[in-house]
Formats: sequence, structure tokens, C-alpha cells
Amino acid sequence: MSLLQVRGLTRRFGGVLALWRCDLDVFPAEVHALIGPNGAGKTTLVNLVSGLLAPTEGRVLFQGRDITHVPAHQRTLLGIARTFQITNLFPQDTVLDNLARAVQARTGSSFRFWRPVSSEGQLLEEAASVARRVGLEGRLHTPAHALSHGEQRQLELGVALACNPRLVILDEPTAGMSREETHRVVDLIRSLRGQVAVLLVEHDMDVVFRLSDRITVLVEGRVLASGSPEEVRKNPEVHRAYLGHALDGQKTPERGVRVSRPRPSGPPLLQVEDLQASYGASQVLFGVNLQVPEGGLVTLLGRNGMGKTTTVHTIVGLVTPKGGRVVFDGRRIDRKPPEGVASLGVALVPEGRQIFPNLTVRENLLAFAANRSGADDPWTLDRVLDLFPRLRARLNQMGNQLSGGEQQMLAIGRALMTNPRLLILDEATEGLAPLLREEIWKALRKLNESGLTVLLIDKYVERLTELADYHFILERGRVAWEGPSEALRADPELWRRYLSV
Repeated sequence: MSLLQVRGLTRRFGGVLALWRCDLDVFPAEVHALIGPNGAGKTTLVNLVSGLLAPTEGRVLFQGRDITHVPAHQRTLLGIARTFQITNLFPQDTVLDNLARAVQARTGSSFRFWRPVSSEGQLLEEAASVARRVGLEGRLHTPAHALSHGEQRQLELGVALACNPRLVILDEPTAGMSREETHRVVDLIRSLRGQVAVLLVEHDMDVVFRLSDRITVLVEGRVLASGSPEEVRKNPEVHRAYLGHALDGQKTPERGVRVSRPRPSGPPLLQVEDLQASYGASQVLFGVNLQVPEGGLVTLLGRNGMGKTTTVHTIVGLVTPKGGRVVFDGRRIDRKPPEGVASLGVALVPEGRQIFPNLTVRENLLAFAANRSGADDPWTLDRVLDLFPRLRARLNQMGNQLSGGEQQMLAIGRALMTNPRLLILDEATEGLAPLLREEIWKALRKLNESGLTVLLIDKYVERLTELADYHFILERGRVAWEGPSEALRADPELWRRYLSV
């Protein structure tokens, strides 16, 4: 009998359907991975299992007991513990104190509030035992904030284990780690096999396939596949979810996509050198190097969580780099605020579009009209509407009344109204129907052929090799491969290694 049973689990956030009738079984003492592309619903699912969210429909059963409406703290006492994407510790307390708090919560000794914690010998002894289990026995009296990021993740796992769980939920346990730190955490998770069940959410496919007994794949809030690692790796629908097509499938040409031209050979308009970036203690970029030549169309590829969005956010000034340089048209911009970067001619079409929902299409476009570079043929309202005829009939509709594809066209048009020299698109066609994807690609091809430089993040690799000049693949915050479309198209094993499962 399964330890955890999820049946028909559904979660809506207003009009957004994040999870739809999901079924999942986790068996005692197994490592069960939950994977899927960006926005698949993985974190929503584990939040429902751990009690941080309540489902719209469906049930959660643990050890045969219905816990659908049991609050999170009671689920912990029943034997469900979890870690989070962002480390969640008491930063000023020592390793020993953090672990002792978890032991206190489980044993009930925290109710003896008239006695100092130092007198609780058994409590401290058990906390020290957990520290040894997670490899922190030499750091007992070190404050959590003084630990490395990898050690903080080890401590957070120790806090979960101190609750003496039957099931541990690990949400991105290796995110932001160096390779050495990742190896330590992988060894630690492997040591749990046979002792406690693990539900693992992870984007690093090497980690997933090294650790997992079974894998469930979520796509757009639904369970696409579930089975052994080998079964999942061979499933063409899983590859389609990550790449937009089956890895070994027959190529199906689409109209309006060109065969790539030679890469522009001029000086780079954008130069990124040894770029490093962090979110708190979690380092995401470990020395990214890339170049975008003037007039080129370059892609930035990689699985979700590999640092693509952080790279473009650092380029445009939304994230302050920890190290390295960003040079645009010969000028350093890595310390400029976002508005300063934009004023130089860099425009970002963000993931999720982020248009103004309470403004009309016309107002969304005109609010960004500017020609700071003094272009002879600047982008105007009519010119954007010529590029995206669908928007002409929607001029007086509010942003939130548009379809997803129309919102993406509006987001691109809004960026063009700033008259940029470099257009950056983060997940350019995510969630769009094939016909609308084709319209977006056709527009990008037309823009690039008119001389606009484009840096593009998207997942449809087969199509991108026909659209773009050059590609960079990110793996764990580093450029793992770069090359022209011909080289990428000729080596599908690269796609499997860095972009699929």
C-alpha cells in the first residue's frame, strides 16, 4: 500500500487552473521525483500535500488517513516534513539550536518553558545526532547565517529529519549549489533510501535520474507520465513537453521559419563576461559568458532553473551581479538601474507578459512610446499594429480581456515602442497554441531581418535552430555549450543531455 495517495487533486487561483485532477502515489522508503517544465504545477502540488494550500477539489491520504483538511503543523506531527526552494532557517541561531527547536516541536519538551534549553540533555543529544547524520557535526555552534549555502541546505534537511518523518518533501534541494555541494546533498539524500520516503522536486536531471526509484512528470497542471526512470526517459510525450517535439520524432516543417543564415561577424552589441549572481546565499550564476552580435538572433537555452531568467534580469538591471561585467555597445551597464539600461536601448519582454490589465491595448502601447536613440523610422502605434494585425481589432479592449497569444503580442509591441536596439524575450512562446507560436516566430524573424538584435529564451529547439543564428545552453548557472544552429541541429544528444530528460 502506498504511503501517500493523491487523488483527483485540483487547485485554482481565481481564474487560473494550476493543477487539474492529479493522481500520485509515493510508496514507503522510495525516492519519488516530481519533474516538469516551468509552470507545470510542481510546487503547487507539494504545497497541497504539505498543507500550505487547500485543494479546490480532490483528496490527500497519508498512511490510509484522509488529511485533506488537516493543517500543516499537524501533518508534520503525523510524519510529513519538507524543505523549501528558499532556505527557511533561524539565521541567528546555531546549527544545534535550529535542530533542537525541531526536536522540541516533535517531542513536546517545548512546553516546559520554565526550564532552560541547555538543561534538556536528551533534546540536545538528539539534535547533535541529527547534525552528524547530515554532516554538520563540526559546525554545531556556528550560526546558520555563517554557513555556506550548501551547508544551509544540509541543515534544513536536518531540521526536516529531526521531525522523525515517514515522508520528506524536498523542493529544489540542490538549487544554487556548486557541483561539490550538489554531490554532498545527493549522497545525503541517497543515504535516506530505505529509511524514509522522499518526494523530490528537482530540475537537475542528472540528480533526478541518479536518485529516483520512480518519476512523475507534470505538464500544465496535469500528470503526463509516471513510472521508472527508464520508462520516463523513453517516453516521447515527455520529450515533447520539454522540447516542443518528440526527441526522435519526424520533423514537421512550419511555414514562415527560415533556414538560419551565417552568424553576423561584427563586434558584439552585448557582451557578458564571467557573470555571477545570487539570491541571498543561493548562487545562481557561476561565471556566464555570452555575446550577441549586432543584428544577430541568439538564443539562451536550458532547462527550467538553470539560470536563464536570472541572466537576462541581471543584464537589464533587475538583479545586481555578484561579479563579472555586462557591456552594451561598448559601455558597462552591470551597475546601472533598470531604467538606465532601458534608456540605452535594451528592452525586455518578461516571462508572464506583465502587461497592464486595466489599460487598453492602445494605452499599453502609447504609455511606452519613446525614441531616445533618434531613429529615422521609429516604432509607432500603426507600425506595431501592422506587425500584429490581431491587435488592431482589440485597440480599445483591456489587457486582461486578451488571449494569452494576444497578450504576448502586446508585450512585444510595448517593448518595440521604446525603439530598442536589443530586444530580449523571456519564454517568448510559452503556453501558446501552435498557430500563435508561428505568428510570434514570424514577427521575430521579420524584426531581426530589419536589423533588430534579438536575444531569445524559448524551448522549441527544433524551430529555434531554423530561426536563430547562434545558441548558448546554460546548465546550473554556466554555459555548458555554445555554437551555431547547424551544430545544434546535428547533435540531438545535446538536446537530451541539457534540455530534456
